[in-house]
Amino acid sequence: MTKPTSGHPNSGFMVGSGRKAKAQKILEIISESLLLNHPQGYRPKLLDIGTGNGEIAFHLGKEYEVFSVDIIDQRQIYNGYSFTRLENEILPFPNQSFDIIVSNHIIEHVVNADLHLAEISRLIRDDGLVYLATPNRLWPWEVHYRIFFLHYLPAPIFLLLMKRLDRYHEDVFLINWFSLNQKITKDFILISFSERICKWPHQYYMNCTQTIARLLSYCPLWLYRFFTFIHPTFVVVLRKKSKN
Repeated sequence: MTKPTSGHPNSGFMVGSGRKAKAQKILEIISESLLLNHPQGYRPKLLDIGTGNGEIAFHLGKEYEVFSVDIIDQRQIYNGYSFTRLENEILPFPNQSFDIIVSNHIIEHVVNADLHLAEISRLIRDDGLVYLATPNRLWPWEVHYRIFFLHYLPAPIFLLLMKRLDRYHEDVFLINWFSLNQKITKDFILISFSERICKWPHQYYMNCTQTIARLLSYCPLWLYRFFTFIHPTFVVVLRKKSKN
């Protein structure tokens, strides 16, 4: 994960609002996708990559045994999970340590997305589940810097421009749907939830009015699926490919 610029008054992109709803969305998607069959009383082990203020890890800890990691410690909530501060992008756990791994808006912040996915593949158990979410590079609004279109420029030029405009916080390397698929399908089977979130936003704790939710529900699921490549955010579940 990239480090924020030291000394900057707004270092990093840690979000301080709406974290409970994000945790509820993650829990809902995990619940719909989980196929693990464990003995009674067993609490699945979950790795949360990118702790931020700790609120998401706290809520996930109500359902799972949560281990959370981050390259900087920005925690405001300390209970309900174990925390490890990272020195680099190598995750300090043995192979196949986790039943569930959550990478929620992290892959766009790492220097090496392939290494990030390789570490996830190393740590997830063969019957495990990975939740991954990341913004879409093709969506016209860049959510980190809150700016239109400029992120369509090559990442080095975009980041240099943010520095010149005195808006730079940290590096962001956005991914489009085609690149994400290419990277993920080396080791994983990908199941998209983006279209379901678009069609049934309240089911996934998205903040919108009843009227908008009703209108979105009228659109057929196949149409949302067809236009996945222009969704604002990609939310996917990953399962390891069989080695047989």
